[in-house]
Amino acid sequence: MTGNAMNNRIIDISTIKTFLPIMFGYLGIGAAFGIMARTAGLNLTVIMMISAFVYAGSVQFALITMLTTGTPILTILISVFLINSRIILMSLTTANLLKDETLLKKITVGSLLTDETFAISLNQTFIGNKPITAEWLNKINVSAYVTWLIATLIGGIAGGLLENAEKLGLNFSITAMFIGLLWLQVVSDKNHRRIYQVSIIVATLLCFYFGLIFIPKNILILVVPIVISYLGAQFEK
Repeated sequence: MTGNAMNNRIIDISTIKTFLPIMFGYLGIGAAFGIMARTAGLNLTVIMMISAFVYAGSVQFALITMLTTGTPILTILISVFLINSRIILMSLTTANLLKDETLLKKITVGSLLTDETFAISLNQTFIGNKPITAEWLNKINVSAYVTWLIATLIGGIAGGLLENAEKLGLNFSITAMFIGLLWLQVVSDKNHRRIYQVSIIVATLLCFYFGLIFIPKNILILVVPIVISYLGAQFEK
């Protein structure tokens, strides 16, 4: 086996290990979406189209309610844009991590970027101290996308066999995965003291809690990351 082949094999194994937490999370959440959408009355074709073209966990769960309650299409489009607007910030940050890549490769990465793959790219760069490449991140992104579609299909089929899926608490699955990812990031970060990490988490929760009093939640989800990023940068000084 040549040196290049050996390096590629090592990279692929490393990529698989990195992707496993996302895979298991997406299998559960994607299936939960498929089940809830099917029991809400959406047919399997519509469910798969939502996952293929919208591809946004929290938005898709919100779409179930909006589509089944006759929400105007303009309201749906605005809501989807506002909820997903945070992806713009994440894509800009990721582009800065891929300084040596072409613009086309950066756009390709950004087109399938999710909260989870973004978090992994940050962990790889700042905690693992390993520079990322567009090829590596694209493997993660495409694998996550395919996993999401497969999970949605499984859930959509299963949803046709279940009744009262709401009682299973499946709508909490996406929150549970985010909590798990946060915990993994906290325990693996050796560059910051626990008091710093806890302070940032508490500040984030407080911003959301009090921000909801004055700011619509769809806009707040974009404002809070900016505020917390600024506070984090000040603490780093």
